[in-house]
Amino acid sequence: MNKKTPLQKEVQMSNFISKVTKRNLTPLKQVKLKLVHIDFWSATKAGFLVSLALGIATIVGFAFVWLVLSTTGLFGQLNSLINSAAGSGGTADVGSALSLPRMLSFAGTLAIVDVVLGTVLAGISSLIFNVIARITGGVRVGFTNE
Repeated sequence: MNKKTPLQKEVQMSNFISKVTKRNLTPLKQVKLKLVHIDFWSATKAGFLVSLALGIATIVGFAFVWLVLSTTGLFGQLNSLINSAAGSGGTADVGSALSLPRMLSFAGTLAIVDVVLGTVLAGISSLIFNVIARITGGVRVGFTNE
């Protein structure tokens, strides 16, 4: 008769659980490094790409907003509102003032300014960080192997 007592079953189960948890858990290795330099050209290229993506999003966003406003008939409602507020002599045409070519040219100009300023600011930010890191010794960053 090989019957196990409840205490033996509990010990056997706890041994099994400890084996499973030990096998599945790998120890986390932590590495602490210092960031002491950011390359100017790398920051400038990354800033250019981020600014370019934001510029494209700006143009697409302007086109989408204009399309929604045009489709819903808001320009016509604004025309009638402005004309009724101005009286009998008012002949406002919001639709022609906010035409798609004008909106896209404004969005394109805004996007170009954004790309130029974003690129320049990314480069300047890397230079400022390098000066501060030289004075303070850098930024300490921790990594794990998860």
